[in-house]
Parts: sequence; C-alpha cells; structure tokens
Amino acid sequence: MSLARFLKFTLRQSPRQNFEIFRKLDDAKWGKLVGVDELGNRYYYNPEERYGRERWCLPAASKNGLDASQVPPRWHSWLHRVTDEVPKATAAEDALAMQRPKWMAYPHYENYTGTRKANVTYNTMRPKVSAWDHSVADRL
Repeated sequence: MSLARFLKFTLRQSPRQNFEIFRKLDDAKWGKLVGVDELGNRYYYNPEERYGRERWCLPAASKNGLDASQVPPRWHSWLHRVTDEVPKATAAEDALAMQRPKWMAYPHYENYTGTRKANVTYNTMRPKVSAWDHSVADRL
C-alpha cells in the first residue's frame, strides 16, 4: 500500500473505524455504507477504487471466526457483480422485490462443519466388516 493511499485512508474516517477495518481486512479501505445483513455484516461501495475492489464487506465476526459462508447468497451476488441491485433488509422482502424463488427467502446460516452444530449422520446398517479380535487363542 502506498503512503498516499494510507494517508487518504486515515483522514477519511475516525481512528476507531480505521482500526476495526485494518484489523479485520488487513487493508486500508473506505466507502459508503450500502447495507447491513441479518448476520451483522456491513457492505460498502467506493467508486474511486479500481474494478473488482469497489465493493467489499466488513464482517461482524471476530477475525478468528471469519468464514466465507457468513455472507448470504443475495449479498454474495451483489459483491461479485452478478447484480447491481442492493439487497433489501430481510431475505423475505428481497425475494418479493426481485421476484426470486421461494427457497431464496429462507434465512441464511453459516457452514457449521467442524463445530458442535455440524450435521452428524446416523447409520442404521450393520457393518459389513467385523473388527479384528486381538485376543490370543490357546494352542492345542
């Protein structure tokens, strides 16, 4: 990052906002707040940035808890320029406004793999291979 870019970043916002953005993103970014999703992520737009970096998300989670699955699909499509329409406050309002299918109105939740909330399958089939019996048999 250039010195001019860093100075522009520090003068645009408060020191508290600068610290939060730099801590979570490891980059100096500023822009106009476009919206907030149901998980608390904040989405920004800065037309002065180069193409591909002008839309960005400031996650609500701490840096250790960041996961890409914490961005809902409707905001993901806006971030990646699939659509230019900014999503509404809730998923249900957004599905009605954009004539989207009903399944897109369900609330979004993050991927729980590796946590206590992960889906665990229950097997009802008998095992096809038996475990090895390590006991020693008496010789005759």
